[in-house]
Amino acid sequence: MTVVSVGDMAQQFRSLRNGNTIKTELNALAESLSSGKVTDLTKALNGDTARYSGIRYSLSQLDGYNQVATETQQTLANIQTVLSKVDSSRSATAERLLLVNDSSSAAQIDEAASSARGTFEEIVLALNTRIADRALMGGNDVIGAPLSSAETMLVDIETALGGAVDQATISATVEAWFNDPAGGFFTNGYQGDTAAPAERRVSGNRTVEIDARADDPAIRLVLQGAALAALANDLPGLDQETKSGMLQEAASQLYGSGSDLVAVQARIGFTEASVGRVLAETNAEQNTLRLAQNDLSLADPFETASRLQATQLQLETFFSVTARMSQLSLLRFI
Repeated sequence: MTVVSVGDMAQQFRSLRNGNTIKTELNALAESLSSGKVTDLTKALNGDTARYSGIRYSLSQLDGYNQVATETQQTLANIQTVLSKVDSSRSATAERLLLVNDSSSAAQIDEAASSARGTFEEIVLALNTRIADRALMGGNDVIGAPLSSAETMLVDIETALGGAVDQATISATVEAWFNDPAGGFFTNGYQGDTAAPAERRVSGNRTVEIDARADDPAIRLVLQGAALAALANDLPGLDQETKSGMLQEAASQLYGSGSDLVAVQARIGFTEASVGRVLAETNAEQNTLRLAQNDLSLADPFETASRLQATQLQLETFFSVTARMSQLSLLRFI
């Protein structure tokens, strides 16, 4: 019979390796017991990790959709805030201008015209609102301001008027300036993008569009009424009768534009609600997948505690045996 002997140095290295193996397993079991998660998922799943990988991939996709949907919902909410400001200015000015009539004094007419000038500026500023340095009402163009300044637009309209001071010519010129696709508002007023709105994918099977822009017909109608009233304050050489007539006509336009503006708000609100439903569905799906992921990676506390106790006993035994072996000496047997 052949006897294979192991040298003292080799025996020491083998003992150290075995001890380290037991301590590594003990640390892994202690971590699993404290975290509730297995430390070696591949071993726990017997190498079948396809389902776990599939869940992680699905969660990654859902996180991306969730981020886009959340940003879209915030953008829509901010647009609704802008539209509400525009509608509030429109409504307040319309009510104020409706008080102007043929018996109004010159001071009342001038005060109403001056107030309307401020309203036009307020509406333009609201439509040029930026959130996180991104324009809201310029379509796909989020860099530049959607509209030129109120002053720039009014000066351009005055240039188009060419010194006219009768109400009919002023009204027709203002209307043409805001509706001519080859000039006026579309050249010197609206500075945003005019392409089709970009689609935003908020889920695997759903996309939405944000189609509210400062050149929307409903918004242009509000701007047109406010500009007509503002010109009653700016144009030189107007008599009180013409100013009064312009303010009354502007009041009618502002009042009548309310329903169209509400339609834009309703359209954005519908999209906002749709994105909210998608977010709720995505969150529910994420929660379900995370529960499944946790089930696959969950460590059984009773089994882990039992294995921890057994490994601890194994380590204590190892230390005891190692200590006794270290005390062996040939001198004791001579």
